[in-house]
Amino acid sequence: MKKTSFLVSAMTILLICFSMVLQVKPASAETFSFLGPSGGPGGNYFADNQTGGLRVVEVRVRSGVYIDAVQFVYENKIGQVITGKIHGGQGGNLDVFKLQPGETITRVTGKHGNYIDSMQLVTSKGRTKGWGGTGGSVHYTYSAPPGSRIHGLFGRSGVYVDALGVILSTP
Repeated sequence: MKKTSFLVSAMTILLICFSMVLQVKPASAETFSFLGPSGGPGGNYFADNQTGGLRVVEVRVRSGVYIDAVQFVYENKIGQVITGKIHGGQGGNLDVFKLQPGETITRVTGKHGNYIDSMQLVTSKGRTKGWGGTGGSVHYTYSAPPGSRIHGLFGRSGVYVDALGVILSTP
């Protein structure tokens, strides 16, 4: 009788635990990885925030002969706008590139020497936008593999953007 009662109790506990496990939905964890950076050795290190659930909606670039500064603007799942940090100085002319709904950044390319001389973005909708000058002796290209997107930037900056790499997000 004790054996049967123990087995029934054990089975009941197992069934309760099993039903609790079935009710929990697994969380989809967004992962981040880094590619790069390319560029010169100067400036101070920077990296955009690796917060899940954000979508890049705008890229702000100050440029002239070099990329003076770059800044990403995000939107969360409930539509709140989150402005990222400015990386670089206050020189150059400000230009804003707005992404369309559902559009992501898939490639960042350009040229560099001691600074990032030029930068071009390519989106999932085939749109491109470029900034900067014609100098720089080294080409760089960072592309998001299928199933991921460019979520932010990292590198080094001071008066200009000295070095640049990308932060990839994979849902």
